[in-house]
Amino acid sequence: MKIKIILIICLAALGIGWWVSRPDGRVRVIFCDVGQGDGVLVQKGNSQMLIDTGPPNKKMGECLGKYMPFWDKKIEVVIISHWDKDHSGGLVDIEKYYKVEKLYSGKISPDKNEQNIYSGDLAESEIIKMGEIDFEVISTRGVKGKGVDQENGESVVGVLSYGINKFLMMGDVTAEVENKIVWRKEIEGRIDVLKVSHHGSGTATSEELLEAVKPKEAVISVGKNSFGHPSLEVTKMLEEKGVKVRRTDKEGNVVYEIY
Repeated sequence: MKIKIILIICLAALGIGWWVSRPDGRVRVIFCDVGQGDGVLVQKGNSQMLIDTGPPNKKMGECLGKYMPFWDKKIEVVIISHWDKDHSGGLVDIEKYYKVEKLYSGKISPDKNEQNIYSGDLAESEIIKMGEIDFEVISTRGVKGKGVDQENGESVVGVLSYGINKFLMMGDVTAEVENKIVWRKEIEGRIDVLKVSHHGSGTATSEELLEAVKPKEAVISVGKNSFGHPSLEVTKMLEEKGVKVRRTDKEGNVVYEIY
């Protein structure tokens, strides 16, 4: 009798898990709470795109386990903005549990752990497609100059879009790169949600960028840290511009559903 009761409870739990993560017609853009890092899950039906994978703390895997159907062990696209561990460190564990079909970044990882699935370097204006979902690459080259943070500046910046809904993913780029993007006027007035650069660091999120793209909401992916992220200056400026600020360290996973 006890064995039967346990079996019924287990089956019920599986049923609840299936119901929560079952595929439907919605697109979900989930800014996963990965601690001090970036990791975004984009999902429609049985298809998934990851934009960064968080640090090597298994939190990105927890996010995938919560939102992906338990039987789905394939991720169609992974885009790494740059190879700092807080953006790419979770990839090794993800590859243990999921088959990654395509992997892109601005340049190949110095560790070269992903050579078997690496699909190529991204170029500006390139578009990565997953069904009706597009990721349009805006910047990969950064800005050269004395005192410029070249490594973060070379983050892949892109616009994730589904229909009229647009998310601007900024990686860890600096204000110099933001100003270059604004000057080229490639994303002017096009953005619903801004993924704030570099966890809200004061080195980015310029007033010029906010005036150009006029986001309705901004997401800061951040955890406990010793860097002072997010900067009070950045959060105050966003609020003064009327932008709703959402933070993974306060909300946990930040989820957008598009019908």
